[in-house]
Amino acid sequence: MVRSLGAMDTEYLKTHLGSCMTECLAEVAEKRPLDPIEFIAHWLYKYKENEAYLKQQEDEKAEQLASEREEAAREMERQEKMREEADRILREEEEKKRELIAQKEAEAQQEKPVKETSSMPGAPTLETVTEEMEAADAAAAAEKPVEAEGEGEEAEAPAEEEGEKEEQEGPAAEEQ
Repeated sequence: MVRSLGAMDTEYLKTHLGSCMTECLAEVAEKRPLDPIEFIAHWLYKYKENEAYLKQQEDEKAEQLASEREEAAREMERQEKMREEADRILREEEEKKRELIAQKEAEAQQEKPVKETSSMPGAPTLETVTEEMEAADAAAAAEKPVEAEGEGEEAEAPAEEEGEKEEQEGPAAEEQ
């Protein structure tokens, strides 16, 4: 029975204190302290603190890694959304360009029959008049006075204004 207890003690020491005691005894042999029992006690106590500290560091690293992975996943989602938005904007711009080109082609086709008929033999060659040109011509015509009726009236108006200026200047000139 003594042998079986010794075997169990040995197994217990191997499983629970094996690497710890090996490191501790190696350090005792290396440093050769004056009180090896006290050195071993402090070393084992510090070993337990170091193990707890290392465990805490590993846990913190694992948490940090998990948070970094979550942040990376969120960043990838943001980048994917940005790419999708850029693609959508590009498609919209291309669609607008196509619509503009189609509109220009439709306008060109509408103008084309007029040009074709005016280039037929015997047809008069007329300049195409746009709405802007018509509006500018109408504005210019409104600004020009009618020559037959308005010539005499315009000539009289400046003469009347000159007379009024002389009357106003006359008394001012006499005072000086």
